[in-house]
Amino acid sequence: MKNSTLATKLMIAAIFLTVLIYFGVNLAAYFSDPYSTTAAFSYTGENAVTVSGYVVREEEVLEGGGELVYSARSEGERVGRGGTVALIYPSAQALSDANTLRELTSQLDQLQYARSLASGSQATARLDEEIVGTLSDFRGLLASGGLDAAARVGQNLRTAILRRGYTYSGAEGLDASIAGLQNRISELSASVEADVTRISAPKAGLFSGLVDGYENTLTLESIQDITPSGYKAILPENSVDGVGKMVYGDTWSFMTLMRSEDVKRLQEGERITLRFQKGLDRDMEMTVSYISAEESGRRVVVFTTRRYLQLATLLRHQNAQIIFESYEGIRVPRSAVRVDTQTVTDENGQPVPDSQGNPKTLAVTCVYSLWGDTARLKPVKVLWQEEDYILVAPDEEALSAFTSEKTRESRRLRAGDQVITAAAELYDGKVVG
Repeated sequence: MKNSTLATKLMIAAIFLTVLIYFGVNLAAYFSDPYSTTAAFSYTGENAVTVSGYVVREEEVLEGGGELVYSARSEGERVGRGGTVALIYPSAQALSDANTLRELTSQLDQLQYARSLASGSQATARLDEEIVGTLSDFRGLLASGGLDAAARVGQNLRTAILRRGYTYSGAEGLDASIAGLQNRISELSASVEADVTRISAPKAGLFSGLVDGYENTLTLESIQDITPSGYKAILPENSVDGVGKMVYGDTWSFMTLMRSEDVKRLQEGERITLRFQKGLDRDMEMTVSYISAEESGRRVVVFTTRRYLQLATLLRHQNAQIIFESYEGIRVPRSAVRVDTQTVTDENGQPVPDSQGNPKTLAVTCVYSLWGDTARLKPVKVLWQEEDYILVAPDEEALSAFTSEKTRESRRLRAGDQVITAAAELYDGKVVG
């Protein structure tokens, strides 16, 4: 028993000593090697300001409403003049029957398609490819947040899967199912069509199911002379009754109230990039079409475009970034950028003498990166500065001082280089490893 207790105590003592040695070695390494590094990486910096405002279009509300309305068009769908955009049913039962009829008609289309594939292995293989492709599109839209588009693709996916399932039923079973559906559709059609009110498009345009009360308050004409006080007074109409609206033309605008000091960077007619924070998954290049007079340090600015109107039919109140400038370069911490002296070398890497025989030097903005176990000076020019990082690019003018192509390339900063961010003493060629 005593021997066992002694062995345990010796083992604990050995473990404790090992831990002390481990921390001692690491502490000594820290004080003997005070250099710290981080990886430089490619980055796009932007000079931008965030604003809020209104999306404005040419719109017309389609009268009608209630709970017995069926929208015959999808959001943003183009409709010709006189095309049906909505149906108003006289009763809840009539609406229910109409929905049943649409479901039966969809099933009939699927069965008839499956009947055409019943004896075609090549067509069946194409349907399999369609399912795989649609599934990939559906997954991508969900991942990117495009829920409306994902819903439409999801419906196509369900239809394709049902069609593929029907190809196993055989021709006789399919024919019987088709005949049964046709009979049910005929029975429902007569009763459903009675007393239905059709809402048609007065003019060709895009259909939208959202009516928010701003359709008559905000127009493309009225915002071209609006003042900051007029902007602040914008209110929607109190009561709006409509089954949807039509959006006309191909032009839409984004109107916002900005600080005058930010507006100084804009000019009417200038094209500039806007990034909306919801509803659009792309940057928009728009034209500055109007800048108001100043009131209390604010100005109204209107940005206009003729692109992607079908994607903007649901947008109204929006936050957006106005991107004045964009820079692509290499991101490094502020602490890595220095102003230092660079020695000019010849093709053999030897210092080039000046008129007095001393090594010729240049004062350059630079970073130091690890080159094997030494610090290598790499000249850079500053593109953009933020509070915690600087965006830089290789300084081609400073690099041209090196007559050797090999030397120039070794001095060129690249994404992935380990730049030195802290050092007690640092110079070109300093051994740090």
